[in-house]
Amino acid sequence: MNTLLKSLGIFVLAANFLPVFADNAPTVTTDTRFARGATRAFGRAKFAAVNGNTIQTRGFCWSSENRFPTIEDSHSNLTYSNNGLIFRMEGLTPSTVYYARAYAVGKDGSVGYGDVIKIVTLPKGTISWGYDNGGSSDANSRINAAVESAVNYWNELTSITDLYLNVHYGADTPTADCSYGGWMRVGPNSSYQRTGTIMHEALHAIGIGTTGLWNSGTSPLRAGSGTGQWLGDRATELVRFWDNSTTEYPTGDVTHIWVSGTTASTTSFSVNGAHEDTGTDMQYTAVSLMAQAVGEDGLPPTGTHAFGLSYYSFNQEDTIKYYIKNESETYGLFSAFLTETDNHQLKWQKMTANEAVANDAAAWYVTFTPDNQYYQITNAKSGYKISYSTNGFITTSTAGITVNQNFHLMRSRIDITNHVGEVVTANRGYWMLHPDNGSATPPALTASSNGSVTVSNFDISNTAVQQRWVILTASEAADMENAGLMTARSSYNLNRTRVDGLFATPHYQIEKGADETLTQQLEKYQALFANSATPADISAYADSVLQAGKDWLGRVCVTDTTQPFDLTPFLANPDFKTDASGWATMADGSSWGSSAVEFYEIAPACAQGISGMPKGTYSVKVQGFQRPGATADVYSNYAAGTNSVNARLYIGNYLTYAKLHNIMDDRQSKSLHSADKQVGDGSYVPNTMAGAAAYFAAGLYENEYRQYRSSAGTVRIGIMGSKGTTYWTIVDNFRLYYYGPMTLQDWETGLTEVQTEKPASEACFDLTGRRISQPGKGLFIKNGKKIIIL
Repeated sequence: MNTLLKSLGIFVLAANFLPVFADNAPTVTTDTRFARGATRAFGRAKFAAVNGNTIQTRGFCWSSENRFPTIEDSHSNLTYSNNGLIFRMEGLTPSTVYYARAYAVGKDGSVGYGDVIKIVTLPKGTISWGYDNGGSSDANSRINAAVESAVNYWNELTSITDLYLNVHYGADTPTADCSYGGWMRVGPNSSYQRTGTIMHEALHAIGIGTTGLWNSGTSPLRAGSGTGQWLGDRATELVRFWDNSTTEYPTGDVTHIWVSGTTASTTSFSVNGAHEDTGTDMQYTAVSLMAQAVGEDGLPPTGTHAFGLSYYSFNQEDTIKYYIKNESETYGLFSAFLTETDNHQLKWQKMTANEAVANDAAAWYVTFTPDNQYYQITNAKSGYKISYSTNGFITTSTAGITVNQNFHLMRSRIDITNHVGEVVTANRGYWMLHPDNGSATPPALTASSNGSVTVSNFDISNTAVQQRWVILTASEAADMENAGLMTARSSYNLNRTRVDGLFATPHYQIEKGADETLTQQLEKYQALFANSATPADISAYADSVLQAGKDWLGRVCVTDTTQPFDLTPFLANPDFKTDASGWATMADGSSWGSSAVEFYEIAPACAQGISGMPKGTYSVKVQGFQRPGATADVYSNYAAGTNSVNARLYIGNYLTYAKLHNIMDDRQSKSLHSADKQVGDGSYVPNTMAGAAAYFAAGLYENEYRQYRSSAGTVRIGIMGSKGTTYWTIVDNFRLYYYGPMTLQDWETGLTEVQTEKPASEACFDLTGRRISQPGKGLFIKNGKKIIIL
C-alpha cells in the first residue's frame, strides 16, 4: 500500500500512516560536492519550506541497494556547523557503493528529497604504530592516546596502507617532527602531545614537505619554488566542500600545507602548531580527509601507493557503453577512438562519432571494484578486457578479473583544450595506470604513431597528454566531434589571420608573381573551407593555408627593417600565460609562475621549433635575465667588470647565440616590487617570479638575437645554459620575426633595389668590387646601390 501511494505522489507518515500530498513537501537541493572515508561520508544541501510548511527535520538518507533512498533506509541528521551545515553519514561499510540524498520533513509530515549522489566508500586504512614510552608517565599516557586517536581517525577515513608510525620520545625536541615513512619524535611540551600534532606529523610521514613531489619547487603538483598553490583537484575540492567555498585552495611552503583564498578557511587542515589544535572531531576529520585527498592527487603516501592513492575517480555505470579518445589532438582527440582489433590488440582508429557508435569494437564497458578501488575496461564487441602484461596493453578473455586487468584511472588536473587554448569539454582526461609493485612510475597506456598504443612510465606532468584518455558516452562523443569541428574552424581562421597579417606587412616581391600566387591559393582554400563539414578536411585546409604563407615568405622581403614579418603568432604559448606547454625541451626542474618560466640552480633549457619555414634572416626576442650567483656577489662582480652569465638566446644551433642580460643590467633606482633586493649602489633588482614580472611589464630586460639561415626547414628558438649555485634564470614573452631570404650583412649594408630580370647593357660589380659585364643571378652593386638579380 505504501509503495502504491508513493507511486501516486503521496508520501506516508511512518507514525500514523496519514497521506500527505507532495505539493507541500519541502524543496531540497543536494550539493553535488561531498567527502567520504571508509566508514563515514559527509554532504551538504539547501532546503526551503513550501506553502508555509515549516521544516522540522533535515538530513541525509542512503542505501547500498536502493538507487533512490528514502528515510525508510538509513538516514541521519547529525551535523557539523561550518559555514552552513555539513551532514554526517556514519556507520558505513568500507568498499561499498552507496546512493545518498538530502531530505527534509515538513511539519505536516511531508518529505522532500534532493537529487541522488553516488558515494563509494574507501577500504579501511591499515596504518599501525608503536611508541617507545621514553617520557614520563603522564607524557607517555598523553602520547599513546594521541597516536592511537590519530591512527584510528586515519584508518576510518583514509585508505592508506603499509604505513607504520614509529613514535619516539624526544627529550630535546621542542615540539615534534617526522620523516617520510613515519619515523616520529614528540617532545616534552604537553601542548604537542595531542592528536592534532600527531596528525600534523603524519602528514609529513605521507609526503607533505618530505618528498620531491612536494618540496622540490618544481613539482607539477605545487606551483612556485617557495610558497605555492597545491594544484591537485582532490584537495581543492575537499577544502571548498568543507568550508562551503568556491574560491579557497590549498597552498603551502616547502614544508607545510594550509588553506588560502578570498574566504580564508577557519578550519585547520594540518594543525600547523599547537595553537591550531581545537581538539574537535570536526577538525580531526578534516585533517584525515586532507591526508586522503593529497594522496588521491598523486602525492605518494608510501608503501604500495608509491604513485598516489587509487579511488573512484570516474563516475561510471556498468551498463553504459563508453567511447575512449586520447587527449592529444595529434593522436585523435577530435578524430579517433580507441578500438580493439580482431586479433585483440588496441588501436586508436580514425572514425566519426556515428561510426564509433555503430561499431562495438570502439565501445567499452567500464566497471569498478570497490574492494581494491580499481577499474576494469571491457570491449563491448568481444567481451575481452584490457590487460597489461609483458607484451604491453592488449585485451584478454578471462572468466573473472585478474590482477593484470585492474587499472587506476587517475584524473587529470587540467581542462582539455585545443591548440588555441579553448576548453572543448567539461570532461577530464585520465591516466590509465596498471599498479606495478608499488612503483612510483607504473605502466601507463600511451598513444603512439600510426594508430598504435604503447607502454610508457607514468608521467604526472600536465603535458603528458599522450598518456591521458577521455572517456565519453555516445552523446558526449558527438559533442566532442562538434567541438573538433569548431576547433578545426578556429584553427583555419587563426591560420588565415596569421597569413593575412604577414601579407599586410610592407614588402616587395623578389620572385615575380609571389603575391598573386598566394592570393589565388588563399581563395582556393577559402572556397574548400566554406564547403567542408568534417574536422579532418578543415584541419588539412588550415595546414595548407599556413604552409602557403610560409612558402610565400621565401619569395618576398620587407621594405623596412623596422617592420619585419611578425612570426610570433606561429609560436605555441610564447608568453607562458597559463603554463609552460608548447616548450617541448623544457628542462627538468623548471618552474612556471607569474606568466614566466624560471630555472633555479638548474641548467636553463627551453625551446620549440616551427616547421616548414624558408631560408633567410630571423630575429628572436625575449624578456629575461640570469643572476649568475647570489645577488650580492653578482653585483660585486658586475661592478668590477665581470659578467658570469652563461644563459644564451639562440636560433637554430645554440652554439651561436646572444647572452641573456645580467640581472644587474636593468637594475632600477626605485623598487618595482615589494620583494626586490637592494644592491650595493642602492638600486634594486628582482628577487622573485612576481618581481621579475613587474620588471618585464616595465619593458626591461629585452634580449635579441638575429641569424641568417641558409636553408629552409624547421626554425628552432630557445635558451640554453649551464647550472650553478644560486644561479637564477627567468624568461618571458618570446617573439620571432623574419626579414626575407638574405643575409645579415645584406641588411646591415642596405639593400635598396630588386630586379627580377637581368640588365641588358649596364655593367654591375660583385660584392668584392669586381666588374661583371654580364651579371647572372645574385647580389650585385649597380650605380652604388645593392641589387638582387633573379
